[in-house]
Amino acid sequence: MRSRRRLWYEGRLAFSLLELMIVIILISLVYALVFASMQQKQKEPKAMQIENLKSTLLEQGLSHAKAEFFCLDKCQKCYLYQNQETTEYEGKLALGDLTVYHMGSDGKLEKIDFGRYQDHSVCLRFKLYNNGSSSQMVIQNKTGTYYLPARFGKPVKTASIEEAETLWLKRRDLLGDSGEYY
Repeated sequence: MRSRRRLWYEGRLAFSLLELMIVIILISLVYALVFASMQQKQKEPKAMQIENLKSTLLEQGLSHAKAEFFCLDKCQKCYLYQNQETTEYEGKLALGDLTVYHMGSDGKLEKIDFGRYQDHSVCLRFKLYNNGSSSQMVIQNKTGTYYLPARFGKPVKTASIEEAETLWLKRRDLLGDSGEYY
């Protein structure tokens, strides 16, 4: 009788019900933890930065409308101007204190003074046009210097203002006088 039991245990090819239940529970826990963390990451909207300025505005449905995005007081508060209405931008902001440049008539980058809006200093004015093009500019903050093309390209992080100026001049023959494409 001992030999029969020994053969039965040695030749066993299946798991017990308890072992299967434990494996299923462990897989379910791992799946639940991974899925929950992925959902949490997707829900958190990205803060607006120079690199995603245009794409974030286009994602908000401004792709077929003339609109302007402007920020006040060292880019702490921003607004959208569209159809002669101004609404506060409610997304997260991570623009920082900006210095914005455009190309002057002499072929050199010049710092832009946007003036004031309701007695607040304007630090950024970014226009989107009906065809999806936008303002062309060079923006500098503590994270770096960025060239934002007017046409449909993506922002380019450059090593210096001079490199951004070179990028701008390469595309100058495609642009109008103000550096904006309509």
